[in-house]
Amino acid sequence: MTSILEKYIEYLPLAGAEDVDGIGEGNTPLVRSSSIGGKSRLYLKMEQLNPTGSFKDRFAALETELMKRQGIRAFIATSSGNTGAALAAYAARRGFRCLLFVNEFTPASKLDQMLVYGAEVFKVKDFGVSNELSAPIFERLQQLADEGSTRLVISAYKYSPDGMEGVKTIAYEIVEQFGGVPDHIFVPVGGGGLLSGIWRGFKDLKARDIVEKMPKINAVQPELNDTVVTAVNENAETAREVFTTTSISGLAVQVDIDASLAVRSVSDSGGRGFLVSDEMVLDTQSSLARKEGVFVEPAGAVSTAGYLRALETGYLREDESAVCILTGHGLKTVLSGPATPARPVKFIQIGDIGIGLLAEH
Repeated sequence: MTSILEKYIEYLPLAGAEDVDGIGEGNTPLVRSSSIGGKSRLYLKMEQLNPTGSFKDRFAALETELMKRQGIRAFIATSSGNTGAALAAYAARRGFRCLLFVNEFTPASKLDQMLVYGAEVFKVKDFGVSNELSAPIFERLQQLADEGSTRLVISAYKYSPDGMEGVKTIAYEIVEQFGGVPDHIFVPVGGGGLLSGIWRGFKDLKARDIVEKMPKINAVQPELNDTVVTAVNENAETAREVFTTTSISGLAVQVDIDASLAVRSVSDSGGRGFLVSDEMVLDTQSSLARKEGVFVEPAGAVSTAGYLRALETGYLREDESAVCILTGHGLKTVLSGPATPARPVKFIQIGDIGIGLLAEH
């Protein structure tokens, strides 16, 4: 199967690239709902079927390809789960050293996945709790990257804009698979990069006259992490910072990373925002499994919960087509790991983050 990096190379920052390498990322199915959508035209974009089980593989494939071409052979990164697994896998593929710094609440199953690929993983005290506590940790990690002449990789346009262009390929595939442009796209929002990337992809196609109409991009968030939705619906230009208590792993991003970019993307498309409770997300996750035969992690069910909320409110007509982005596989939240990790997770504090970590083997 052709790598999406090769298939869509003209849209990506890979000018003059040859021998582009992938492990089967992208090319995920677009499946019509059999029951959840009722009589409506609901389709599920199955991003959980990427090699490591999430859409983050599109980012990791491009980001590590770019690092390979720049001569970088070791990097550090932050992750709440799926990004770390994706980067660890592609680092293993390319023979890179991968150091991952995660928050204290990263699910054990996702830590296992990172470790199986050979990454070195560090839990950092107070990381991800609040902007006040996280900011100095981010700053120290950037210093570490600079001191080690390497890169701090974060799956956000704010930090890794070239690698994030890999996410745009979701839009290209939807148009090819749907045979045009659906009326609505429902996207779960954590940091905001996924939604922003999909909108950029549709804008690429419009600029090249490949499509005529554009979809409405709708943001869906847990009620307990409302950085984008209320801002969109109140016609604000920037996102909000909140104190998050949502249990939906991966979407608990309380600060504005790409969130304001997502607010502008939704507004540009004419879409709206929808808030869903953690309980509704878990119910929808169960419905997807029991009614559609589709097993996604809770964050992956958020888009479909938002779609159902849109139907309830009358925003969405049954004759309109919609695509829900399913972001991550359900096994990520229950899997204990296929092998005993070669390296343990190290629990550290900010004062332990130093150049010595890069020197360890």
